[in-house]
Amino acid sequence: MKIARFIVVAFLCIILILQTGCWDQKLFEEIGFILQLGIEESPDNSILLSVTYPIVEHNTEEKVQFMSMNSEKLVRASRERMRNISGKYLQGGKIQQIYFSKGISHKGINEFLEVFFRDPENPLLANVVVVDGSPKEMMEMSTKFKDKPIPAFYVNNLLMDARRRGAVPETRIYDFCIMYYSKTIDPVTPLVRYTKKNIEIVGSALFSGDKMVGQLDIEQTIILNALLGEQKDIHYTYYGQTPSKSTGNIKRGASMSIRDIKRKIKIDTSGDVPVINISTNFAALIDEYTLKDNLYKPEIKKMLQDNIARSIKSEMQKLIKYMQGVGSDPIGIGELIRSKYNKYWKSIEWKEVYKHSVFNIDVKVNIESYGTLK
Repeated sequence: MKIARFIVVAFLCIILILQTGCWDQKLFEEIGFILQLGIEESPDNSILLSVTYPIVEHNTEEKVQFMSMNSEKLVRASRERMRNISGKYLQGGKIQQIYFSKGISHKGINEFLEVFFRDPENPLLANVVVVDGSPKEMMEMSTKFKDKPIPAFYVNNLLMDARRRGAVPETRIYDFCIMYYSKTIDPVTPLVRYTKKNIEIVGSALFSGDKMVGQLDIEQTIILNALLGEQKDIHYTYYGQTPSKSTGNIKRGASMSIRDIKRKIKIDTSGDVPVINISTNFAALIDEYTLKDNLYKPEIKKMLQDNIARSIKSEMQKLIKYMQGVGSDPIGIGELIRSKYNKYWKSIEWKEVYKHSVFNIDVKVNIESYGTLK
């Protein structure tokens, strides 16, 4: 029995020794993991590509290497040219953000995303971001921020926090491509600007297909997220008509957190143009209240809720009118019509019909908590 066991063990050891394999060895020190990619037009109408990647050498104080190159070729071909001068084997598998200038976004950005969803090495989880200015200038400046983390991680933190507050949409490469190829939902991306000291989230960029056609500030983006029915911890401040009038230059009103959003959409296609009825119901918590009226009086509470609902409704109507004007449908009304009324969908040119569609908005606000102080 022991002899048989010994023979089996010896046989297995021989097999393991004789087995051959391959190991695609990649030394971290020899690779430049691209973390950010910027794309814009240069003054001579060629494409200007910029990248940053971390420096791992111990004998330098710099944390990030910045490179930029003019190119009339494809994104992948330009990366190959960058390898010739970088001293690193540049790879795109760790890209965190891909930045587009406004100028190039107005002309269309899908062609620059081709390499990302065709090559499995490139990450589809990279954030798509529009820059108000030059991506090259922003990326180069951010490498000199002494009080900030590595630029890619700094921007990631900004985007994560803004998404939690509903201040920007979450748009990764795969999100953008899905919406673009669906032809029924238009993409929305974060919009940022920069100074010599920081990078700032300023709102979102609206697209029609893959072309940028408009932009929203943070407050408008929050309203858009409400129309989308996104369950975010949305913060809303009301300054409009209130039971008490504001005095002097000091604004008085109510600041609240909206914790629960219920949204319903009903569409009527029986008329000349579609009629879209959107009803929303908000559950709110009062965070700050600077009016003199007693919120615990039922009539004051009811008046405040109605006033806030009218204010939100007005902002939603203005936003929808603006999106119709620029031809962007991020709510996905086209997708709802395509899926529920396919025969009607096939008989129309949606981009034109969308601009003349009728939207009816209904908003209800229920204040569930006044805070700990009465």
